[in-house]
Amino acid sequence: MKIKFFTIFALLLGANMLSAQTTRVFGVAHQDDWQLFMNPNVANSIQNAEDKTVIIHLTAGDAGYGMGNDAFYKAREEGVLRAVRFLSNTAENRLKVGNEMSRSITMIRNHPILTYTYHNTVVYFLRLPDGNGDGSGFPLHNQKSLEKFYNRQVVDFIAIDQSTTYTNKEDLLGTLKELITTTHTGTQLEIHLTELSEDLNVDDHSDHLTASRFITEAATNQFRGEFYYYIDYQTANLEGNLERDEILINSGTWGATASGLSDQRHASLWDEYHTTYLDRQYYRVLPISLER
Repeated sequence: MKIKFFTIFALLLGANMLSAQTTRVFGVAHQDDWQLFMNPNVANSIQNAEDKTVIIHLTAGDAGYGMGNDAFYKAREEGVLRAVRFLSNTAENRLKVGNEMSRSITMIRNHPILTYTYHNTVVYFLRLPDGNGDGSGFPLHNQKSLEKFYNRQVVDFIAIDQSTTYTNKEDLLGTLKELITTTHTGTQLEIHLTELSEDLNVDDHSDHLTASRFITEAATNQFRGEFYYYIDYQTANLEGNLERDEILINSGTWGATASGLSDQRHASLWDEYHTTYLDRQYYRVLPISLER
């Protein structure tokens, strides 16, 4: 395997991926972020049957349409679920036979969170409003955004399906902390997020960065383990660094995601721009206890 970022960080990842009973939390803003920027690390985690993989999607990724536009957000969620099943069912240590995906509601601090479970993977959808690339928000959501909520510029952040309201920043922070506590069943913990250094992660989406800030703050000094920080859009300007088998698993994952979109009457996003990310993955590792 080629070095993904810095040598010491790649070595740390190799050691952790072989460890048993690890809970890996992948926290993202939108339903295609982990497939494009955090794979094949997500694949390696899901395909290790001894470990637990948790994927938290903070926003609905609705692009300001809410429940409209032929349920665009649901099409994106369907892409996620297909990608998870694909990765789980192609693991070498499994029978490669599909199974029913369990759907439930997880109650955290009186907030209902849509939950899907498949083998050793748990997927959460908080369905908070998409905040637009620059954090300015959309008219349908009264220009509220995750960034404005984090900076205490707005209150009463309502999920697009009206399922719950987060009254203030502390409410969402507490919910994320308890959600991680509830799902962390292993002896080790890794939390995978968007890179917060704007020198490394240039011109990223406001939702990407703010989702990372929320989970970083919720976890700092609360858990023992490691943060994995990933470069997002900027990786398109970096050299491809994955091996053939890793590119194949990334391509399959994105193909499964794209089929969920197109089957729900939306553009599949199997295009030159999105497929650019499939041969690269850049990240660094820091201890969770580090103050930021």
